[in-house]
Amino acid sequence: MKLQDYPRPKNDNGIGLHFRLDLVETPNKPHISQGVEWLQAINAKWTLIAGQDWTQIGKAARMCWDAGIMPVCRLICKIDKGFIDWETGVKTLLDLGIPAYMQIFNEPGDLREWRDQVPKIDQFAAKWADAAGRVFAAGGLPGMGGVLGLDEWLAAFNAVEGGAQNELWSKAWFCVHNYGSNHPPNYPYDDVNQKGIPCTEEEYAKYRFSMPFEELNILRRDSANPGDTVMQDDTTVLRVVMFKKWMTDSLGYCLPMIGGEGGWQWQTEEDLRYPKLPDEFHAAYTREMFEWFRAGKLSDGTPLMDELFCCTPWIQADGQADSWWFGPLGTKQATIDAVASIPSFTRKFSWDETQAPVVTEPIDVGGLPPAMETPSPVLDDPNITRPLPDLDVNVPTEPEPLPVLEPPTEPTQPEPEQPAPSITYTIQQGETLWGIAKKFGTTVDALIAANNIEDRNKIRAGQKLMIPR
Repeated sequence: MKLQDYPRPKNDNGIGLHFRLDLVETPNKPHISQGVEWLQAINAKWTLIAGQDWTQIGKAARMCWDAGIMPVCRLICKIDKGFIDWETGVKTLLDLGIPAYMQIFNEPGDLREWRDQVPKIDQFAAKWADAAGRVFAAGGLPGMGGVLGLDEWLAAFNAVEGGAQNELWSKAWFCVHNYGSNHPPNYPYDDVNQKGIPCTEEEYAKYRFSMPFEELNILRRDSANPGDTVMQDDTTVLRVVMFKKWMTDSLGYCLPMIGGEGGWQWQTEEDLRYPKLPDEFHAAYTREMFEWFRAGKLSDGTPLMDELFCCTPWIQADGQADSWWFGPLGTKQATIDAVASIPSFTRKFSWDETQAPVVTEPIDVGGLPPAMETPSPVLDDPNITRPLPDLDVNVPTEPEPLPVLEPPTEPTQPEPEQPAPSITYTIQQGETLWGIAKKFGTTVDALIAANNIEDRNKIRAGQKLMIPR
């Protein structure tokens, strides 16, 4: 199936949002109807619906579909669960006249997605390949389930019999989880990361940082990464560029990329060089990500790839700290208003008669501190290529055997000497040693040694760590 033949909503604009988790629809609790109204309020044309069973998923999907919103569906289940009736899920959607976009499993590297809380990538790969074949045979569109690592992608790819020649890839798609941490939309190409520009006193006074002013600017200076690209640091919404390279290197082309989760989590502070994400940044950054589809270019200045169908941040509602509506931290009205204020448009692809979308007003994200206003020059990357929109995936009668691809090994870099004294850091909810190491420019092994950690997977929010400098 050609890229342009994949189902898309009418007047597609690439704007999406993960649907709420409570899929009850009764006269007293019209939660699905309310969720649809919220999507319409921001002119969203895509949504990811996650549910506990096919009946509730089908009900929510049909109500979204009737409102002109494309539903992408995921069964909430553990990866190491026993038998899953994927065929019934596909049939449920097709019987309702809805394209059966089916996300198969979710983030295999996350211990919460496993019954025994032990990620097993080989098991995920085998189960994904089996489920994808069954979804395809039933007439559905099998989705790669929110993989975040190259090892996960390659394991699933290699588990499919025949590799790139298997016909299921002709209807497959890639579920994008592009979280941005507390980084600006053009990270890692922004001046803080590339040049280590210092924080101004005005910026420090206005925004929340967790380090003294002088230490912050020392950290910025010492943690500058000139020449850094998304291939070296993918903690950014621009990681879609990296996802495309993974697929192009193995498949020979890029699958449609459809948002499942992503965006900016509320008041996150994973990278201490940047402020704890203020409300105005959440609003401005989210709008800028959606403006990719109106302007036809990404935040690093490169053209928007045809394969990126939509972005779908986390999440509408229902008890999540990141809920846009009525969450425990309140309604994110600034973000809702920022997205709703985007002028109505229909996204243009390279195969459309009009090659570039008409932008009637400049992109204005506003509210950025001085340290983030001036974008760095776009860095040339020979690995980033333009899409092939007219690619038609056909199955040859005698496919050539393909080598098994393995993740590239990263060269070991020598530890730089850090003469500065250690500092103490308090672990935040959801953080990992890997993420903390990246914040401070150190390594996981150094953190383990400095803190006598016996199990790297058992750290907790509130725990104090000594950060070797």
